[in-house]
Amino acid sequence: MSKAGRPKAEIKKEKVVSVRMKPEDYAKVKRYAESSNKTVTQVMQEGVTKLIDEDK
Repeated sequence: MSKAGRPKAEIKKEKVVSVRMKPEDYAKVKRYAESSNKTVTQVMQEGVTKLIDEDK
């Protein structure tokens, strides 16, 4: 019998980050996420990666 549930990810994402935002900033992020078919989490992760990569 096969295991039930979601398969394990190759890279474990163990850290949780909470961010406080102004409502208008959150609305912009949410709107962008919806228009690009991504989650708010994906948008935030990509944004952080882009900022770090640009700084190098």
